[in-house]
Amino acid sequence: MINLLFETSLNSPLGELGLLADDTYLIELSLKGLKGLSLRGKSEKQRFQLEKEQLSQYFLKKRNYFSFRIHVAGTDFQQSVFESMQQIEYGRVLTYKQLASKIGKPKTYRAVGSACGANRLPIIIPCHRVVSSSGIGGFGGGLKRKKFLLDLESN
Repeated sequence: MINLLFETSLNSPLGELGLLADDTYLIELSLKGLKGLSLRGKSEKQRFQLEKEQLSQYFLKKRNYFSFRIHVAGTDFQQSVFESMQQIEYGRVLTYKQLASKIGKPKTYRAVGSACGANRLPIIIPCHRVVSSSGIGGFGGGLKRKKFLLDLESN
């Protein structure tokens, strides 16, 4: 049985963000607004009060972690990458290679990059904090947004 899904948007310095959730968990954050969500839900602003408040605080540099509940879908490997990404401190970065070593699979740095690309909760699960050994690396939301997030957290 599929739970009822809700959606809303949030204006941010990155543009419109799309949020998708059920009664309990934030399931997806789209950097491309509502049209970027993989599923659609019933339009509902009240459901997202906490998420919108915390994301707004984050963009104002008044918050460096999130306390709302999230649900992350993915393979066991992706789950281990997502859990490890959540341990990267605000303002810090790791390379794909360092993250691969951290999960105990040092040769899987390309797969770590793919897992970052499969992350449906960017910002919340901070894939923007994972960079290439030779530069910034990739980002599903575009390199301009990745650079913005890294700059936001580094100052």
